[in-house]
This record gives sequence, structure tokens and C-alpha cells, in this order.
Amino acid sequence: MKLESKRLTFTRYTPVDLPLYLQLVTNARVMEHIAGRALTPEEGRGRFEKALSFNIKDGETGNFMAHIREGGAYIGLAKLTVTGKGEAEVGYALLPEYWGQGYATEIVECFVGLARRLKRFRRLFAIVDPGNPASVRVLEKFGFEPYKEGEIDGLAAVYYELHLKK
Repeated sequence: MKLESKRLTFTRYTPVDLPLYLQLVTNARVMEHIAGRALTPEEGRGRFEKALSFNIKDGETGNFMAHIREGGAYIGLAKLTVTGKGEAEVGYALLPEYWGQGYATEIVECFVGLARRLKRFRRLFAIVDPGNPASVRVLEKFGFEPYKEGEIDGLAAVYYELHLKK
């Protein structure tokens, strides 16, 4: 499945895309708000296998590579992954050189739109580091609201949700 937004194309990760995925998850700046540190290549491979498993389970959702339409540069990951009956997680991770250019907003808009078109989900959620105000603003722009605080991988996390109308 291939999706497009105004400036981006989204293509599901396949096994040959491991080097691009590792470029993202072994970057300390990218992973600061996700895992607290860069992943080792071995840890990255493990996460990649998990990401691919979502793609195998569901042909309409999953983990996607984000590329700029003009020129095809890889900028990061975008996801809409099914987590339970009627619910899915929205998420993204971008290489630092693409921060602050509206790409995160474009990704969330595209993937919330996909969830609405699929008509399978009553609820979307996202997990954010409270120390990442830019990501909090992106989610709130689309109506996501905080519903719980906790930890994920030992880091503080705020869980946001968006209820979709059927």
C-alpha cells in the first residue's frame, strides 16, 4: 500500500529497508524522546522485525517509510498500527534535518485521515514524551487529548487519544 500527502509519499517497510530504519533508530537525536538514547544496531533490528510483523498482520495499516515526493529523500517513519479491536496507534519519527518543517503535522493529518477512511477504528492513540512540546502541539492540533500519564521504556510518557465518529 502506498499513501501520499501534499509533500510526502508513504510506503510500507519491507525487509530490504532495514538500512533506512537503522539510520533513524541509531540516531541519538531522533531517539532522545522515544527511547532516551540511540538504539544499537542489534536493538534496531529487533524493533524492525516487530515493525514488519505489524505490516504482515494487516494490509491496510502498519509502519511506513516517509519520503519527500520531490526528489524522494527518506525523512523517517510514519505509522498507524492496530493495537486492539477498533483502536490503533499513530506515530512518527523524523530525521533531525526535517524537524520544524511541518512534516509531523502532515503525517498525523494523513494517518488520521486514513483511519477515518478505513472506518475500522473508534479510537486512535499516541504516546508522547512530555518533554517534547512540538509533538504535543501536533497531536493537539488534530484534537488528541491526554488521558493518562505513565512510563514507556523507563521514560515519562503521556498518552493521547482521539475518538473517531462512526
